[in-house]
Amino acid sequence: MKPLCVAIGVTFVVWGGAKAQEYPVKTVRIVVGFAPGGPADLVVRPVAQKLHEMLGQPFVVDYRAGANGVIGAEAVAKSAPDGYTLLATTSGFTMNPNTFAKLPFDTIKDFAPVSLTANSDIAFMVNPVVPARTLREFIAVAKARRNALTYASSGTGGSLHLGGEMLKLATGIDMLHVPYKGASLAMADVIGGHVDVMFISVPPAIPQVKAGKLRALATASAQRARGLPDVPTFAEQGFADFEVDARYGLVAPAGVPRDILQKLSAAVAKAAQSPDLKERYATLGLEAISSTPEQFADYVRRDIAKWRKVIAAAKIKPQ
Repeated sequence: MKPLCVAIGVTFVVWGGAKAQEYPVKTVRIVVGFAPGGPADLVVRPVAQKLHEMLGQPFVVDYRAGANGVIGAEAVAKSAPDGYTLLATTSGFTMNPNTFAKLPFDTIKDFAPVSLTANSDIAFMVNPVVPARTLREFIAVAKARRNALTYASSGTGGSLHLGGEMLKLATGIDMLHVPYKGASLAMADVIGGHVDVMFISVPPAIPQVKAGKLRALATASAQRARGLPDVPTFAEQGFADFEVDARYGLVAPAGVPRDILQKLSAAVAKAAQSPDLKERYATLGLEAISSTPEQFADYVRRDIAKWRKVIAAAKIKPQ
């Protein structure tokens, strides 16, 4: 019996390796849980084209919009674990486990991370009438005004909202949250002086900063934003580990063979180094990045834990 077991094990390894070498042999579907034309769509399309070029099969985008990406994620979680259905993730992927009272899947157990794909910097900005040119000056103003300041976001539970809550927790200040149905509407009201401040993705805000309609006080990424090189990070201003960014990636249903995940991850890493993809992302204010499946899995776990603490401390009730 023992030799037979060894033989079966060898046969399994060879078969698994062969399947990974053959993959993909048909069209791969990448589900986007948001409407066409949004950030997730703009990120995934160049990657899909590169994967098609490198792996020889079409990678098509399938839109399943709704519930901050939950509808699309559920469709992928319930798909066959064969590598032919992937999910394009946004920062909501690690926030939803804390902002929704119940999800139709387990974000950790029901998905197999492939790779991160892109990153977009987020910065903290104020209307110029706010008498602060540094983060420290703003904190002093906020404490002096005692709950009088307001901050806008693109909606409750998103990164721009939770960035404001992180700031309140880190500094001891208080501000009134004013949610909008989209970041552009929120930014317009900050520019118009109807709301005082907000966290916002850097690319669309750069023209407003240059025009003097917004003032950037801090970048919420680990490094300074490429579009705002003169704006220091939160860490540089004394707030270590204060990071709010918009990261995108690809995940598969749990159970996809490891060799297929690694093949996809290696292809994404190669795509991230291609000059044309870097250039296209740069025009959108994005940075092309990549990771191993293990690195992405670690990021997901850490980010879920980080936002869980913020939401609990801010006493935000899950939807």
